[in-house]
Amino acid sequence: MKTIILLLLGLTVLSCKTTDSKSEPSKKETIQTFEPNYQVAIQFINDYLAYSNDFKSEVGLIEWVNKRTDVTVGFKAELKRIIDEAEKNDPELGLGFDPVLDAQDNPSKFEIDNTDSEYLIVKGVKWADFKLTLKLKFEENNWLINGSGIINVPEIKRIKR
Repeated sequence: MKTIILLLLGLTVLSCKTTDSKSEPSKKETIQTFEPNYQVAIQFINDYLAYSNDFKSEVGLIEWVNKRTDVTVGFKAELKRIIDEAEKNDPELGLGFDPVLDAQDNPSKFEIDNTDSEYLIVKGVKWADFKLTLKLKFEENNWLINGSGIINVPEIKRIKR
């Protein structure tokens, strides 16, 4: 009888320890439970519109993006890769459209249309039919732009044109 009681007590203690270790996730298992800062995306894309519509600007796209502190290194690298590849394939035309906007024409200002976790869909303020997907990523305690247009946005999340 003492053996059975000791066995049951031992199993109870072991099951409690197993439950406790599972209830406290490690740092790698911690799930992000707070909402992205979508205003970072709105600020970025509207700043981008101001930059891209400034025909007097002597700053190139890669240089402009590289100066931004609200953009991930991955975004910067993918944008450069896309532009370099397009120029290599067609030195005269290049890409033929704006990869950040995934278009040739665009509105003068964006506002939030819809959100989906780290993805954000914006629409033109005076051109509501023009929509664009942006992607946010939480890095080093900040929300950063990790995708826009064709840059780091999966095709399934892009707006159909």
